Amino acid sequence: MDIKELIKENVGIIKELRIKLNANAELAFKEYKTQDIIVNFLKNINIDAQKIVNTGVVATLNIGDNCIAVRADMDALPVKGVSHACGHDYHMAIVLGTAFILKKIGFNKTVKFIFEPGEETTGGADLMIKAGVLTNPKVNCMIGFHVWPNVPVGTLEVASEASMASVDDFHVKFTGKGGHAATPHLCKNPMYPAMEFIQSTNIQSKIENNPLDSHVITFASIKCGNANNVIAEECDVLGTVRTFNNELRNKLYEDILKNSRLCAEKYGCKVELNYDFQYPPLISDEKLTNSFIDTTKKLIGENNVSPLEKSFTSDDFAFFSQKVPSVHFRLGIKDNKKGIHFLHSPSFDASEKAIFNGIYVITNFILSLEY
Repeated sequence: MDIKELIKENVGIIKELRIKLNANAELAFKEYKTQDIIVNFLKNINIDAQKIVNTGVVATLNIGDNCIAVRADMDALPVKGVSHACGHDYHMAIVLGTAFILKKIGFNKTVKFIFEPGEETTGGADLMIKAGVLTNPKVNCMIGFHVWPNVPVGTLEVASEASMASVDDFHVKFTGKGGHAATPHLCKNPMYPAMEFIQSTNIQSKIENNPLDSHVITFASIKCGNANNVIAEECDVLGTVRTFNNELRNKLYEDILKNSRLCAEKYGCKVELNYDFQYPPLISDEKLTNSFIDTTKKLIGENNVSPLEKSFTSDDFAFFSQKVPSVHFRLGIKDNKKGIHFLHSPSFDASEKAIFNGIYVITNFILSLEY
């Protein structure tokens, strides 16, 4: 059976489905209409679909002890009201289209389709893993992807290494002794340890870590008082840490913890650190990714599969890739003036041709695997 022709014959159905998902865009963990659209579509093509972690969906094609899984994220963003300004409607449509085609050709191996809620906020991947989404049947490997602006439609980018960064947020509260600005000697101004903490942390991160091991520490906010003649009692520093290396990730946390304490002690203040480890770096499995690259180059042409450039953006597909061998690729969506605005932009859009390409690539890779 000619898979390409079969997809072409049915891609209109999936495009209409994408439009419906787009019209019913919902914020993280509120994806009830989205969930219903997914479940109903799958049940209509006789694929068992179950609700999981409140608004998520897991569906399984065929019965077996082991399977491959494909993941799509479901939630939208508070952009222009509520909209799919990150392309999750395309992700869902492509995964549903893959399920549709595999069912239509009578594929007899087991495939699990995972629709994850809440990726844009605290993330649904870890919740789904804890709820058992990778078991019964056991997931042996996974496929993930993201539509990517300014990558030409019909092409993709992939690499067997970290592609997206970890993301950790921190809140440091320095507490001193407030008072009148005219008597600073009677106070313990918390702004001083806060300023030194920012400066010394920036310097330390540059001189102690390998410059080839990329990382970002961003201090995004410092809040301290609201009057010219009052020394505030508290000073809050907010920031984020991103890296592609788990060892460096842990070191940067220890550095921030130690440095904040030293700066507070120097100025006679107290300090409280709230450090939120969020998403780990997204690292694709080398063996699976190389297999994906070989298969896909034969499928769409060697020049249409390119190495990717790392991005300090993040994706909680990283939780899945920590648990099972995974490949995560970027799907091109640029076509003339479409697909040129970056993710989360109010002007974000994509070429509908990407839907065919996504289904074509993922379906053929699944067909090529032995599991």
